[in-house]
Amino acid sequence: MTSVRSWDGSDLPLPSLTRLATRDINEVHDHMSRMFCPHDLRVEGGNPPLAFRHHQASLKSVTFNATDYGNPYGRVVVNIPPTDVLYLVQFSLRGVAQITQDNATFELHPGQMCVLGPDAKVRQMFGDGYKHFTVKMDKSGLEAILAQELGFRPGDLHFSQQPVRLEGAAAAFAQLVRTVCDNLDSGIETGLSGFNHARASGAVEETLQRLLLAAVPHNHSDLFDAPASCPAPYYVRRVEEFIHEHAQAPITLEEMIVVSGVSARSLHAGFRRFRNTTPMLYLKNHRLDLARRQLREGADTGVSVTEVALACGFTHLSKFARDYLERFGERPSMTLKRMSGR
Repeated sequence: MTSVRSWDGSDLPLPSLTRLATRDINEVHDHMSRMFCPHDLRVEGGNPPLAFRHHQASLKSVTFNATDYGNPYGRVVVNIPPTDVLYLVQFSLRGVAQITQDNATFELHPGQMCVLGPDAKVRQMFGDGYKHFTVKMDKSGLEAILAQELGFRPGDLHFSQQPVRLEGAAAAFAQLVRTVCDNLDSGIETGLSGFNHARASGAVEETLQRLLLAAVPHNHSDLFDAPASCPAPYYVRRVEEFIHEHAQAPITLEEMIVVSGVSARSLHAGFRRFRNTTPMLYLKNHRLDLARRQLREGADTGVSVTEVALACGFTHLSKFARDYLERFGERPSMTLKRMSGR
């Protein structure tokens, strides 16, 4: 497996996965434009003999990129237009990058990470000997995870334009990136990498996305980070009562918002903070609990799983069975059979 020393700037990560090694600045420009997006690239302070290297590994939609422009002196300047579809998570491995994102300028040092958003113009200046590591993530995938966690789509996602230290969730994100990349790199020779397995790669990507949302402040952090506590405010209790009284009937999120008397954002924030869930997940779990009680109580009356599911507000029977299995560890038919055999 790749030595940990490869992550302290003494070498470049993913050494077995070289995508390009060249001394031609034009070849560098064409290659990096294909790998990321079209951009401007130039060298200031003369024309040094570059020794460019780019190493890359992928899961499904997430790619990991280690880059060394091999610039012995002067500066490499990169101007990136808005990508619209990509978030770029960047680490400095050696040296310092000066980054301007829209109107905010900062320096990115080793031991820090930052997120370059899809809607910003980005200008980067790399000093001599600079090496960096970039995780490329699709905007659609990251925002889908955020919506899944919140239970609704909260609008565009905007991360802080300042770097964060590799502490807490940021350290966990960086460590998982290193573990995955070292495993993918070693798997080239041994064929034993597990992270790119078809059954695992998607889950690994989702974990990275959730850690990033926890690591770097963004405009929805108040909802994403909201802790659970009690007692719940009146609007949460009001929606809970409404769900308990009407669980068998079709209930929409819009109806819950009207019942609560507050905005969609406040309602979701309340459920996240005081119930550690979302309104729609609360509704689903209440219906599942109701179905389990009815299956247990109706085992001797000849009731069917379909009848119970429909009576508890479920209209998609296969999804009901899947959700029931996930929540209780057994299929609804097994609950019915087990209780009938008492």
